[in-house]
Amino acid sequence: MKALDIVKAAGVALALMVLNVAAAFAVVWVYGTFIEPGQEEAFYQAAAQRIAPWSSIFVGMPLFFGAGWVLTKRKPARNGVAFAAAFALIYAITDVSIIVAAGALASLSAIVVASMTTKLLAALAGARLAAPHRTFLPHTEQER
Repeated sequence: MKALDIVKAAGVALALMVLNVAAAFAVVWVYGTFIEPGQEEAFYQAAAQRIAPWSSIFVGMPLFFGAGWVLTKRKPARNGVAFAAAFALIYAITDVSIIVAAGALASLSAIVVASMTTKLLAALAGARLAAPHRTFLPHTEQER
């Protein structure tokens, strides 16, 4: 991969993070509006702490799969699997850094591992399925 691809992967990771956080807010809003309306603010904040990590997994999987698929199809000359791995790993490093800074890693360690693993596997699956006949290995010295 080229240096510019790493920058692009960071941009994709940031965009996926924004979409995933927005989805978590939407899920908590639906919960507060339709499932448990009329509660105190503290109730919804506590609910968000429980709901958001699970939302991140269940919304993150199709987001990462879709990104791996679309970005591999969009630029077939690029190694889609390596690009998918790059944006998933950049996302994981960023997300775990935020969780550590918030002091929540100890209480969320199992779900964080599940979340990052499912996102990585989904991104790789999307990229691999988008180009099933490609070897994903450099074919010439210049590509290496």
